[in-house]
Amino acid sequence: MPDKSFIGAFRQQYGALCFRRTEGAAIEVLVITSRDTGRWIIPKGWPMKRKKPYEAAAIEAWEEAGIRGAVRKKPVGRYTYLKELDHGDVAPCVAAQ
Repeated sequence: MPDKSFIGAFRQQYGALCFRRTEGAAIEVLVITSRDTGRWIIPKGWPMKRKKPYEAAAIEAWEEAGIRGAVRKKPVGRYTYLKELDHGDVAPCVAAQ
């Protein structure tokens, strides 16, 4: 559906790039599967009223993955993707992690 891919502005999402260090100093990154497609994703969601981006990311990590931890205020990166919405449209999104 290329004609629907980039109509309008990019929508913002905030996500949590959850990781931990093992005893051997390796880094493990948390990925979860989405309910709809079963694809591997990181916890993310839409902005929340009266919440800063890093607070919204922490809430999404808890709600979607059941994980809590220290949260950094500045994102480590961003990526773009196309999100299929409930009504079938596609929204271009920028996710800050």
